[in-house]
Amino acid sequence: MSNFLSFWGKAGGAGPGDEPDKHPLAYHSLDVAAVADALLTSHPRRLLGIAQLLDTPQHAARALISGLIALHDVGKFSAAFQAKSEFAWPGELLGDRGAYAGQSLRHDELGSEMRDFLRLRTLFGGALEDWAPSARAGLWHAIAGHHGQPRVSAPVAFPRGLTSVCRQALAAFLDEVEVLFGSVPKLPELSDSQLARLSWHVAGLTTVADWIGSNREWFPYQRPERDLEAYWGYARDRAAIALRQSGLLPAPISPDISVARLMPEITALSPLQRHVAAMALPDGPSLTIIEDVTGSGKTEAAILLAGRLMTGGFANGVFFALPTMATANAMYDRLSDIYARLYADASRPSLVLAHGKRMLNDAFTDTILEIARSVDGYEDGGGAVCRAWIADDRRKVFLAEVGIGTVDQALLGVLPTRHQALRLWGLADRVLVIDEAHAYDAYMSRELETLLEFHSALGGSAIVLSATLPAVQRRNLETAFARGLGAQLGPSSETGYPLLTQVSGDGRSSQRLATRPDRARSLQVRRIASFEAAVDHVAEKAGQGAAVAWIRNAVDDVLDAADTLRHRGIEPVVLHARFAMGDRLAIEQGVRETLGRDGTPTGRRGVVVVGSQILEQSLDYDVDAMVTDLAPVDLIVQRAGRLWRHPGRTVRPLAAPELCVLAPDPTVVETRDWYRQISPRAAAVYAHHGLVWRSAKDLFERGAIVTPDGVRDLVEAVYGIENYDDVPATLIRACLDADGKRGAARSVASANLLDVWVGYGGASNIWSRDTVTPTRLGDPVTVFRLGRVENSAIVPWYPDANPARAWALSEVSLSSHKATGVPALDAAGEWQIAAAKAGWPTWEQDMPLLVLEPDGEVWRGRVERLGVSQVVGYSPVHGLGMLQVD
Repeated sequence: MSNFLSFWGKAGGAGPGDEPDKHPLAYHSLDVAAVADALLTSHPRRLLGIAQLLDTPQHAARALISGLIALHDVGKFSAAFQAKSEFAWPGELLGDRGAYAGQSLRHDELGSEMRDFLRLRTLFGGALEDWAPSARAGLWHAIAGHHGQPRVSAPVAFPRGLTSVCRQALAAFLDEVEVLFGSVPKLPELSDSQLARLSWHVAGLTTVADWIGSNREWFPYQRPERDLEAYWGYARDRAAIALRQSGLLPAPISPDISVARLMPEITALSPLQRHVAAMALPDGPSLTIIEDVTGSGKTEAAILLAGRLMTGGFANGVFFALPTMATANAMYDRLSDIYARLYADASRPSLVLAHGKRMLNDAFTDTILEIARSVDGYEDGGGAVCRAWIADDRRKVFLAEVGIGTVDQALLGVLPTRHQALRLWGLADRVLVIDEAHAYDAYMSRELETLLEFHSALGGSAIVLSATLPAVQRRNLETAFARGLGAQLGPSSETGYPLLTQVSGDGRSSQRLATRPDRARSLQVRRIASFEAAVDHVAEKAGQGAAVAWIRNAVDDVLDAADTLRHRGIEPVVLHARFAMGDRLAIEQGVRETLGRDGTPTGRRGVVVVGSQILEQSLDYDVDAMVTDLAPVDLIVQRAGRLWRHPGRTVRPLAAPELCVLAPDPTVVETRDWYRQISPRAAAVYAHHGLVWRSAKDLFERGAIVTPDGVRDLVEAVYGIENYDDVPATLIRACLDADGKRGAARSVASANLLDVWVGYGGASNIWSRDTVTPTRLGDPVTVFRLGRVENSAIVPWYPDANPARAWALSEVSLSSHKATGVPALDAAGEWQIAAAKAGWPTWEQDMPLLVLEPDGEVWRGRVERLGVSQVVGYSPVHGLGMLQVD
């Protein structure tokens, strides 16, 4: 047999039965190539896109890309890599191992170094002969950098560890690979944009193929007893099994995408849903922006449109990107009974939830890509990290037919984070649905624009949903998507509402729509001038039997209001971000049951819920009366959407809904502290006091939120004015400061973001791990784990049969401005903490464990910041708060 079969590619030790302890490098290379070939064959839309970029027939594109991927691990031909395993070292060829043992070298970096030894110009019949050397290198970097990030090294005459014997083995391997994959017609030189887009596709494909091809259950180790032609047939058979068992074969799409099939419970379509069901679809990638009032059926319209795009051949699945974990959980619940109807009846499509706390969602059951034996027997920072990464449910979302997650998971695809190419590869074949698009700050909005540019450049379609999207933000999203298509958009003068806008290679089109009759209303708005008056109003309405919500702008303001109401004899439901996760989930479930669609009049009577912005967008609930602290107008409109939200509720204790806004008088602005009169904390949360003042002025002048006719005018009266001539002089400095911070946030985002047009390897110096480049800017927080002493041992605050889950359910976040850790305990206490943390993974060991002790109705503990200790109190009813100790 050829001497290249003596080089090992995997060395994880002996397997079951007579499976050997190592796997030849040449065989592993063909395993991965066979998976890539099978993926391209089973995903014709992906193959067509690559062939069109290469300007070659599909069979030629498949042969070229699969053949090049067969070379992905050529860096392992280096003696420096072979020396990583003592027992697998091919001593009969390479002699003494000692000269190479212990060297810290990555095989993907070596693969980049040795690209001049690969004959890329003449390989496969000279397919790439007419390409510039830099273009060939750009494609090669997408393959060599298959362990999560590009590894771009300058080509060298003597790559590290590539001895003459190694070079001879590599040359022989190249000869046989070329015979296997045959000659490919010469390809025309690509434009820079074609090459860039191709590199992202190939990088993602190679990553997925390498992961599957490295799985020992699907590709058990083999002895070097077959020539490559025989092994190639075997590898292709194994690849077919792997794709079927992994769930990566696309489920067949239902030919019947209709409301009757998808959502049979809907008996009467809204105007938006009727339009989406009948409108013409562009021939190619498209962006659809849907602006309509809260409760108008935007989500159902998005599902219907996504299904139509799928049946039209523009996607094979959907990814829903939500602003928070709570909204993602709610969407998961909504889609769990619907998603399978997008596919043929006999199919088993996957539905996956993806966010940092997905393991805490009891309804979530993962159905894709169970990880089996895949230990390589060496560690160079590549394979083991890759498998640990892809085994994480948050990443599986991009390989499922239908995925639901926080928008952060998608945004990581356009940041220099490990394995972002896999995220893009998964998203490119999905309709990307971005919900609550108005909910993102300047930093995240800039990220969203880049995500849409990438998505369209890679052939994807997107749907954006919002009730209160400012015109400038809509134009930014439109322009970004068009830029990815290489299209130019003219100015838009459409200001209607509700509005459906489409962007495609043909340009932009807009359609003004009617809204649902039961969503049209004139909601009276009244100012409440003081905290005490707000408390009186809540107490009065609750006394009349109304379900009441008070939405506050800061957690400590929530706690103050709840404490005051208790002194008035009212025990409110409290909901904010400073609860242990298990307690928060239980409270959210209680709110849904009491104030949701199935809540009973008796159960709702007199219920008061006081909460933070969680009540603004994360929960589907309905109240009879509402007080909200003053906030920017789009957020006020969102909050108002929970007031008399469910039209089927015909029996109410109040004659009509009224929105009361706790706000200072916008006609009396004497100092820069105008907004701080109500809450100094809120003034820090919403720092653009000019926009807040405009919101108050316009709301109270109008006296009502008129839906839908007045929504656009209301939003644009706040966001659509470019100068501050109308703003009181004492607030101008806050406006300019906020603008400066907003511009800085967009600049930081721009500096962090990848550029689709430079290609996968074009900016290799800025790559880092997920934890370094943030998807969100904001004040830092410290995540504590709450514990309590039970039988002389520290146990998780929130009980669960699974200890890891129990600790996760016991986590609570606190601003790092308040605390960054816990003070040291005595020796016995530190021993208890060490014992409690013994079962925590390495990456969780640094999380502070806050031990609570009972003190009446409140549990007490101590946190610290900068060496200063502070007493905190915790209650499953009130949450975590700082305590004043006499």
